[in-house]
Amino acid sequence: MIGTFEYVSARTVDEVCCRLGDAGPSGRPLAGGTDLLVDIRNGAARPALLVDIKRLPGFDSLRVGPSGEIKIGAGVSLNRIAEEPEIRRRYPGLAASAVAVGTYPVRNRATLVGNLCNASPAADTAPVLLALGAVVTVFGSGGAREIALRDLFASPKRTTLAIGEIVCGVRIPPHGGPVRTAFAKQQRVRGHDLAIASVGGAFFRGSRELRIAIGSCAPTPILLDPIEFGEITADEIVERVAITAARAVSPISDLRATTEYRRAVLPVLIRRVIERLLGPDGGER
Repeated sequence: MIGTFEYVSARTVDEVCCRLGDAGPSGRPLAGGTDLLVDIRNGAARPALLVDIKRLPGFDSLRVGPSGEIKIGAGVSLNRIAEEPEIRRRYPGLAASAVAVGTYPVRNRATLVGNLCNASPAADTAPVLLALGAVVTVFGSGGAREIALRDLFASPKRTTLAIGEIVCGVRIPPHGGPVRTAFAKQQRVRGHDLAIASVGGAFFRGSRELRIAIGSCAPTPILLDPIEFGEITADEIVERVAITAARAVSPISDLRATTEYRRAVLPVLIRRVIERLLGPDGGER
């Protein structure tokens, strides 16, 4: 690794926030470390202080309520989410998005909260969670607060968190009825590459509301306006969502794909997700 830093294994959330607040921009929380430690090794990050949050009480908690509410602590790994039977049953699209991150050994360390707080536009878990209306619990010097996940992302690699604030967990609220979820991703290398484009969706059967979110096609993951529909065909829905998405995204050309390719593949992913959501089986197949 490049450079040196102080390492602290915190015992309380208050200690974390106090230490990070004193360190300012040079302090970073450490959970799985699968992004942060790579950035340090490559010289992209040079923190003076790492505060380990893995052992904090409740941070390894994963609870699924009878109403469908899910609470996921900041220390919960992606493999735990992908393999949790109730998540696979209720929200298979979320399980699929967790599996899409990295390799199996990486997912044993990487956390859901870390995947979100890394604030990559290509964060695989963000689109489905955005579609489900997920919120994050934030703790800082002012105490605890909840914010919508869509309000966490500021720009590539930047969140809206203040210095000294950390995300303690993610909550998927109950929806009062059956929900279908689905996720689709296009990547260069099958298995563990970053997304060229990704789409997550949720279909709320009671209200017949469809929500679609998109990753890797804008500076942050984006949630499209929900669609409420009656008796119209799946093709008409796909066309409507594709038009809305084309206006909302601003893809770039980079090492993984060109702007033109991202715009071309996005409608294909949208169709796949919507067909899974509205098909007879529903959700991931």
